[in-house]
Amino acid sequence: MDTPLDLGPRRQITARVIGMPVDHRLTVNSVLVFRGEYPRRPNEALLHRILADNKGIEIGDKLTLEVLGQKRSVRVVGIATDPDYFYPARSKSDATGPDEFTILWMTQPNVERMFHKPGTYTNISVRTKPGTDQDVLISRMEKALKPYGVIDTVKRADQPSAFLLQQKLDGIQAEAYLMPAFILAISSLSLAIALSRLVQSQRGEIGLAKALGYRDWQLLVHYLFFCVFIALIGSVIGFALGQLAAAQITRLYATFFTIPYLAHEVHINVVFGSILISTASCVLAGLVPAYRSAQMPPARAMHADPNIAIPETRRPLLEKLFGWIMPRSFTFRVPLRNVFRAKRRSLYTIVGISFALVLTVATWSLFDTLTYLINWQLGTAERWDMVAAFDNNFYTDRPREIRYWQGVRKVEPVLIVPVTLRANGNVHDGAVTAMAPGDTFHGFDIVSGVPAQRAIAEDGLIMTPPVAQKLGVDIGDTVSVDSPYIQDARTLKVAALSDELWGSPLFTSLEQGRQLADSDTQVYNALYLNVDPRFASSAKKRLEGLTGVLTVQARGGIAALINQYLGLYYTMGGILLAFGWSIAFVVIYTTFTANIMERTREIGTMLTIGEDRWHLAAMITMENLMLAIFGIPLGVWMGVRAAQALYNSASTEAYSLKAVIFPLSVVYVVVSLIIVLLLSEIPPIRRIFRLDLAQATKIME
Repeated sequence: MDTPLDLGPRRQITARVIGMPVDHRLTVNSVLVFRGEYPRRPNEALLHRILADNKGIEIGDKLTLEVLGQKRSVRVVGIATDPDYFYPARSKSDATGPDEFTILWMTQPNVERMFHKPGTYTNISVRTKPGTDQDVLISRMEKALKPYGVIDTVKRADQPSAFLLQQKLDGIQAEAYLMPAFILAISSLSLAIALSRLVQSQRGEIGLAKALGYRDWQLLVHYLFFCVFIALIGSVIGFALGQLAAAQITRLYATFFTIPYLAHEVHINVVFGSILISTASCVLAGLVPAYRSAQMPPARAMHADPNIAIPETRRPLLEKLFGWIMPRSFTFRVPLRNVFRAKRRSLYTIVGISFALVLTVATWSLFDTLTYLINWQLGTAERWDMVAAFDNNFYTDRPREIRYWQGVRKVEPVLIVPVTLRANGNVHDGAVTAMAPGDTFHGFDIVSGVPAQRAIAEDGLIMTPPVAQKLGVDIGDTVSVDSPYIQDARTLKVAALSDELWGSPLFTSLEQGRQLADSDTQVYNALYLNVDPRFASSAKKRLEGLTGVLTVQARGGIAALINQYLGLYYTMGGILLAFGWSIAFVVIYTTFTANIMERTREIGTMLTIGEDRWHLAAMITMENLMLAIFGIPLGVWMGVRAAQALYNSASTEAYSLKAVIFPLSVVYVVVSLIIVLLLSEIPPIRRIFRLDLAQATKIME
């Protein structure tokens, strides 16, 4: 039985009171007591662990319930949870958090006396044998219990707590597949570029080895073993760091959902699978460069690489067209010409910079996406200030009365009915909100079909694209809608699809809602209010004092719930962002180091003829910044595309994510990348300062 629970002045939430047998313990939904003992005497209760921890409620504290309009004091004798409510939620689409809804377990006789319902049971939990056809069993059970009024039959997968957990698991699982794929792809391509440039820089050694009698396959194996060595060493380091990260994420996950005894374990199949995938990726990345090294003729290999020699310099087209507005300094013109002179090297650098941005942009956009979700939900979707839900239906006189309360600007009554939708052999359980066409408490983002107001006026059904996809229906199709209050299911036409970033709500007209509730007259069971902020507190208190009210929620509670529900994403996003910057540094550092190695003779020649080392460092920096101008837009574009692919796979029935990155965030990312670029230059530039001119200007001909 749901009833209000007072938590001090101006603070009221909904408590679900559950009766337990006195002479034995439940076996299907066994209550797990963390601290304290089972209730034995009247007015003793177990309190759910989340509320107890969040509000600092201890054993021995007293709580006040409002039961049938009267205050009832109960004493907390234990802190507990159970499988049905390890994360307290009334329904899959419940918009309240654990601080707005909690569970109290009391003895069955005590609950019967409190609510004046002797010998009453409202819930049956069933454990089935392996191989049982649950749909057939449910049909038989509903038929047998039909005289008692079955409101809803829920499979474990659709049970609110299990559903929310599974939705979160599905999102994390999608990330667990896609994010490593992105990282492996970036790392493999970067390794392929680095190894290709290494082969080119070792042309002389390759030619000498062939001249000494080494076979092609021996050179091929040599460079492939180089990749295997990188993979094995990297796998060992990655395994150690990965286990530390996995343990922390497991702990965060268990804390968020208050899952007891969830422990991190090392899975051998995952370890060996990761090593195998990493090794295979490295070998594939090095296959083409290694093959090229094996196919290189000895005489040609022992000559200098024409790509790293100093070719005849020509003015690029860009300089010819816009040279009149460009600086004429030697420090600017030489880097500009180098960009177009060594096209392969420039291409490698541009690709390296863009790869460095992909993971960073994808993870940074997560924070913007979550910010957009919250702003959209509270600014576009939810246009009410306060919502009140009641345990019994009421008529139009109650909204009219509340409309004249001080500070109340608008009242919109609705009827919320639990329903089961069926189409094409698919089933979806949810709740439909019956509303008037002119109601504005909810904002729609119609992506297909007629406008929302017209859809409601024509007694149509508005659903989200994920629900439509789940049922296999589109605009104009019909679905069978059943409710616990009617004998025969009704048929409704899908009139519009609305993007909802949070949850999967359903909407229809008040007339359809009345028929689904099997009522002869129009009734309601919830109110949406717009209230003057100066009178919000008094209005909330008056609402909580109404007979039959279950819960009163302010819009701020939605923001707190969303932030809490997505808190794990913020944490994981921070970890991935740090990892993205690390990858960016490594990729850019490797690219720039290879650039310097390729240009050792060129740099040595310039130093020999008297060029200052600081000018050389400035020219190399200028060249890299010019290449970054081409690499950054490409990297941002690929990062946004990668983010969209990631969020599409991570979106679930509970929430939907769209890749968003704000312009200011792009500025932050670009500035941060330039800082990383400049830091990555420090080790290669130090090589210039320490360069041995005699050794650098030698060349094998």
